[in-house]
Amino acid sequence: MADAKPLEHIDRDDIAANTDVREAVGIFDTQAQLQEAIDELQLAGFDRFELGLVDTDAASDAPAHHLADDPKTPRKTYVAPESMGDAQGGLIAGFAMIPAMGTAAAVAGTGAAVAVTAAATAATGGVGALVGGAIAYMATRKRADTQTTQEDQGGHLLWVRVRTPEHEQKALDILRRHAAHHVHAHD
Repeated sequence: MADAKPLEHIDRDDIAANTDVREAVGIFDTQAQLQEAIDELQLAGFDRFELGLVDTDAASDAPAHHLADDPKTPRKTYVAPESMGDAQGGLIAGFAMIPAMGTAAAVAGTGAAVAVTAAATAATGGVGALVGGAIAYMATRKRADTQTTQEDQGGHLLWVRVRTPEHEQKALDILRRHAAHHVHAHD
């Protein structure tokens, strides 16, 4: 192993170019079909990191079936809708609680009456919740716009990394069962 490079000098692109990854691929007409397939894949033992979606922010405007077999197509990891809901709740709560607690401490520190402290805390928390809600709404809109863009470009593309021929067949069967088209596997 005299030629081995120290780990900090290894280029990720070199690793990706020299590593064979077998994938099952399918294109779905609707977000609902895609989500149902992803749910079944996960129930069948596929891990979230094995599921890839097109990163529409970085990908070309080419139709989905052109991107399916292009190894340079930018991808992103699947994020469950439940995780998005958790993030939205965190944004709203964070923007409500942090300013409210700061206001409560500042107003109470001046010796103000409990009613004044409560009113200032509620007002600040309410404004913070509105700001957090607006940001959460923008994230939801972005996700919806991305879904519409994908449907306009031929569908929702899903890559599933497979480990064995049996694993591959299971993935292909699940993709087909949920109305995917252009279903196949590639290296």
